[in-house]
Amino acid sequence: MAVGALTLVLHSHLPYVLHHGRFPHGSEWLCEAVAECYLPLLGGIRRLVRRGLLPRWTLEFSPVLCEQLAQPAFRVLFQQYCRDKMAAARDDELHFLRYGYGEQWVRLARFWQSWYAARLEEFLEEYRGEILGAFARLQELGVLELAGSAATHAYLPLLPSEQAVAFQLRVGVETYRRHFRRAPDSFWLPECGYYPAGDRTAVPLYGEMAARMRGVEEWLARLGVGGFVVEQQLLERAQVWTDAEALSPTVRLLQPQWCVSSPDAGYGCTVLARYQLLAARIWDARTGYPGDGDYLDFHKRHYTSWLRYWRVTDNRLDMQYKLLYVPEWAEGKARQHAEHFAELVVTTLAQVRHSTALFPVACLPFDTELFGHWWFEGPMFLEHLVERLTEAQQVELWTFRECRQRVGPAARVRLPAGSWGKDAGHEPWGNPQVWWMWHAVAQAERQLNELLRRFPAPRRTPVHDRLFCQALRELLLMQASDWSFLVVTGSARDYAEQRFTFHAQDFQRLLQLLEQLDERGELRPDGEAFLQALEQRDALFPELRLHWWEEPL
Repeated sequence: MAVGALTLVLHSHLPYVLHHGRFPHGSEWLCEAVAECYLPLLGGIRRLVRRGLLPRWTLEFSPVLCEQLAQPAFRVLFQQYCRDKMAAARDDELHFLRYGYGEQWVRLARFWQSWYAARLEEFLEEYRGEILGAFARLQELGVLELAGSAATHAYLPLLPSEQAVAFQLRVGVETYRRHFRRAPDSFWLPECGYYPAGDRTAVPLYGEMAARMRGVEEWLARLGVGGFVVEQQLLERAQVWTDAEALSPTVRLLQPQWCVSSPDAGYGCTVLARYQLLAARIWDARTGYPGDGDYLDFHKRHYTSWLRYWRVTDNRLDMQYKLLYVPEWAEGKARQHAEHFAELVVTTLAQVRHSTALFPVACLPFDTELFGHWWFEGPMFLEHLVERLTEAQQVELWTFRECRQRVGPAARVRLPAGSWGKDAGHEPWGNPQVWWMWHAVAQAERQLNELLRRFPAPRRTPVHDRLFCQALRELLLMQASDWSFLVVTGSARDYAEQRFTFHAQDFQRLLQLLEQLDERGELRPDGEAFLQALEQRDALFPELRLHWWEEPL
């Protein structure tokens, strides 16, 4: 008999980088994620399915990521990316042979040649360049669940208005519907950022008008979404309105809850909290599996090819002391760690099951990019984990939808505002370093609304609609949480500030063109050329409708 269930949620996201640079920041990020994460995960899932094993994971691809993966321009870029990597590995092989580096160096250069050749073959032959289509088919077969998310991964608690929140969510749901031919049942809140009705998180930035009338769960419920994930501390700090108050905090974390803003609220969603005791074994920088000395080191790269040839060795060592990577050792460690983690999951859930009458459900959300990009062997680990748990038959694998269907919420709870950031608060997105970005977003929103009042629907021509819709796309791109994150963490500050500023400038130029339309509502040739170029470069969300902004849900 199963002692509990495991709900693994993988969140996949990259900002809009197509047509906005290539290396070191730009489309290279997208190609890396596809080669190192999404294709290896697909391969592992397909191997499991051929053996009759169903992973039952919940995966989410942010709408802005979906838009990039579906563009023909990406398919061309990815093919060239793989061929460039293969060529770089061949050059390394010749270099290693010429200068007598040794057999292991040559072997690793050949490893990378075959590895990238395999990714290219999968992309072209097995999936025909349609990665989203491959995941959609797996959902249709019941192998996994695909969750939805907000349009451009905006940090919802700090958006200037509820109008902006509703628009991010509406565009996200409609984009999901186009790519996956159904509405999402579950949802990934960007950065796990949540706020309840009456929240005042954004008031210090914008004043009293930023206080929230509705909670995130109401907006989602209005869109037909059934549930989402939050950080553990939010559930620990929640106000509980039922007998579940008698449950221990640990047990409450292992049960779905019904998230509402008041005891008698008409709208609500099922919520699962990240169970940190188990999750930390994977993501913790000090004690997590990815820090094992036999795994591929992420940071050290060869100076000519930018390929990685070293293993972690010891994460306290200086880069010069790293030892060469041995793929066979790393594969063995991935299997060992999967077995260890499976035993840990079984033991943890069994203790709760035997001490209570409840069926525990552990929710483990992670960035998908951890598995393959940051932790090269991560996809192998997940594949072995599914094998081990299925063989043991003690822990069931459930999607988020199955969890909602099979276990009723333990309590009605009001969650506080927060995220999975520092101390479950609003850092780094609310850091004073990036307040100027939030103020610019708020100013853009006010300007847009003023022009919409000046040009009501009966007075608009098709050119008005094109300009307004493209302005909304630029506003959505300005709202992306990535820019503030990259600035505050310092990982790509210049790129992030530049990208935000460029979108803000394009937004302002679009508003200027709206004011310069002639009496017939037409643009001059230079204005038309600018609009067409922008529509091609930032070609996002073709289903976007202006009334979604003017008439929130």
